[in-house]
Formats: sequence, C-alpha cells, structure tokens
Amino acid sequence: MARAAAAPPASVFMVMFLFETPENASLNQYWYSEATLTALVCELESGVCGKRIAFLSTPSVYFSLTKDSDIRRESFLFDLDEQWSTSVANFRKFDFNDGAIESSMRHSFDCCVIDPPFITKDVWQRYAMAARTALVRKGGKLILTTVAENEAMLCSVFGTDLAANLRRTEFMPAMHRSVLPYQYSLFVNYKLASNSILNSWNTEIPDDFKFLNNRKMPDEEIEYSDNECLQPHISLQESADIPITGTTLSFDELLARELAQENKRIQSVEELVGGQQNRKR
Repeated sequence: MARAAAAPPASVFMVMFLFETPENASLNQYWYSEATLTALVCELESGVCGKRIAFLSTPSVYFSLTKDSDIRRESFLFDLDEQWSTSVANFRKFDFNDGAIESSMRHSFDCCVIDPPFITKDVWQRYAMAARTALVRKGGKLILTTVAENEAMLCSVFGTDLAANLRRTEFMPAMHRSVLPYQYSLFVNYKLASNSILNSWNTEIPDDFKFLNNRKMPDEEIEYSDNECLQPHISLQESADIPITGTTLSFDELLARELAQENKRIQSVEELVGGQQNRKR
C-alpha cells in the first residue's frame, strides 16, 4: 500500500496571506495553519477535485493556491468579508443566511470547500443549500471541516446524493494562531488517493485526538426544535445541557456553549481512555 506523500514546504502565496491578513474575531474568522493549508492545497492541486472550486468561507485556502494555476483562475471565493471585493476578480460576497449563490454560477463547480463560522445545524443547512446550488448535478465533491460529533448531522443536511460516501480523514486541521474551544475534523465525500496527505496524521495535533478522530460517532443525530436556544446569563455547566440552533445567539453566548461542550467532550474522552488503561492492567 502506498504511503501518504510528504508535505511540501509552504508556498509563498500562503505565507504572504497569513502574514498580511489579520484574523477577524468579530466575523469568527480564523486561518488554518501552514501545515493544514499545505495539505488542502496539495489535495486540490492534484486535480482529484476538478478545476473549478467554490471556496465557501475558506479564504485562507483560496489564497494559498498557486496564483497562476488553472484552479486559481477557475475557482471563486464566497465570503462575507468584503475586504477582497475590489482586489480579487473571483470574489463574490456570500452571506450564509441567503443559502444560495448567484444564479449565473449555479451547478458549475466541481467541488466545494466549506468551513462555516459556526458549527450548529441551522448554519450547516444553509451551507448545504449553497453547495447544492453551486455543485455540478452529479459527482460534486465536498471538503468540510467541523467537529467530529457533527458527522451524522452532515449526512442529514447534505443528503444521500452528496453524503453517501462522507467520511472523516486521518488528517485533522490545525489553526494558525488562534486556539479554538474544540478540535475540528476534516470530512470528504470521495475516495482519497492512497498517497494523499489527508491520509496521514497532522503532527501539529496532539496524539490524544487520534482516539477521538477514529471513534465511531452515533448514527442518529439529536434533533433540535427551532425555538430551543441558549438563554443569556446562564452558567457554562447549565448551558452544556441545553440544545441550541444558534440562530438567536450572540457570538459570546455561542462560544460559552461550545466551551462547555468541549469540556464535556474532553471529560468523556479522558474517562474512556482511563477505562481502557485500567482494563489493560
């Protein structure tokens, strides 16, 4: 069996973007690390995902592409941040609340690379709608990042036609500077080449997360009603037990909720690992 290819050095385009473009916490906008961007760019520039890519809320990946490559020329960046609206011809303002891209570009993309600003189901539903309008009608590819626990939910919102082969990759993404309250997993809906970097472990991520990434997630997702939300002035512990959809939350409230959930996830993993170690003794 072929081994995953070694990652090449970071490109000058990637380094320039990370150096020149500050993250924007008010938009929940954070960049991937150099190693993560390198892995994603290598996957895209291998041609396995086609030449025309829709980058939905993933500017750090778009700007890390080789500038004069066919993929860069054919691909488009869809983002709420208008700082690139005058300098980048292939930029289109995108508000996920609209849930669709402009009609002239529908069903013209081979692949969508998606990293929403929030991990909740209602937000993913809107991105799934945008992906459906963007992708070619048959064989469209997806590269998604979110928490591992969202696996069943992703299958639900993207449907059997797009998510029938959805799977987590061995590679887990890391962030450039920011420390988020949760660890993302990377999902694709197609078979990776045997030498894809996405088949290898990202050494930036602590080995403890290997267990979480390889753990089978529940087949059934938890359904939340539209009016269930986190109320203000609630404790972190209490908020971890309240289902939310995210539509009425401020960023601080959502962050508090996700911090509480992450604490519960870490506790769960520690208990499972501890139990396994005790059984081995």
